[in-house]
Amino acid sequence: MLQIMCWVDSEDYGYLNSMNEKKEAIDFYAYRFVVEGGGEGMGSSAVNLLVAEFVNAKMAVGFVIANDFKLDKDITFRFVCNDSPSNDIAVETKLSDEVKKATYMGNDLEKIEYIGFTLEKFYEGHNAKFYLNDLRPRSEESEEGAQP
Repeated sequence: MLQIMCWVDSEDYGYLNSMNEKKEAIDFYAYRFVVEGGGEGMGSSAVNLLVAEFVNAKMAVGFVIANDFKLDKDITFRFVCNDSPSNDIAVETKLSDEVKKATYMGNDLEKIEYIGFTLEKFYEGHNAKFYLNDLRPRSEESEEGAQP
């Protein structure tokens, strides 16, 4: 089973904790999202995300994952915040077979910015907060453009 730690703000953590203490079920839906496309003078590439919606908790989390990352169907998300960094709230989910797709012309960072902004606005329109994290390992390529 895949386990992912999620850092959320205190308000979302408190809401999840309240639901957990009342033993309320958390409605979830997890799926993959793939953004494909290329850019001028570069080949085509794809950015893969794992997205999990926690409907009645009014939040969603997204994780950029490596293209060769094998996802388990069973995923546990563990939520923490600044106020309670050692007390995580575990939410077990199942990954659906759904794969949503989008096309965006640009490099991988531009694709991540595009899909992050798009999902943030989508969930904001549904009164939910969206968190986006990058779980890809650092590569020499990504370090070349990094500022000291």
